[in-house]
Amino acid sequence: MITPETSYQRWKARLTELVMKDPDPKKVALALALGFSAAFLPPFGFHTVLVMVVGYFLGVSVPLAVLGTWINNPWTFIPLFLPAYVLEVNLGAFLLHRKVYFPSLGSLSRMPYQTVLAQVKLVLWPFVLGSVVISAGIFILSFFSAYGFLKFRKGSPSSPP
Repeated sequence: MITPETSYQRWKARLTELVMKDPDPKKVALALALGFSAAFLPPFGFHTVLVMVVGYFLGVSVPLAVLGTWINNPWTFIPLFLPAYVLEVNLGAFLLHRKVYFPSLGSLSRMPYQTVLAQVKLVLWPFVLGSVVISAGIFILSFFSAYGFLKFRKGSPSSPP
């Protein structure tokens, strides 16, 4: 019978094998950073496809890049992505010198279809611009964090060769 502990150990072993399989920490860090940053870009539902294509052309581990996109999943959507969405829209509006107002969900549900589309158009470009800026920041932060961790881990005497 599979217990949660053995399941966790199997996942940990597979993830460790996936990360440690590539001897180049730059490629591993690039794959993870690509996935983490893509999770904050607008093409909802297409993050995996985007990362697979870009990862293939960059020559990095596509499974690791896809794993990185899974930071944005149904369990993390509300605590992680909704605050990021508000931050991205506000940052984009600031950079575009626009004011953006967020209507409540209740008022959106009572609005006619054309008014809802007008609201979407108001936040679309600020959202896209803010997403690109936040995603670039997450890419840089996650790349250097992962690269530093991997260099430390591979250099430590207790790590496998």
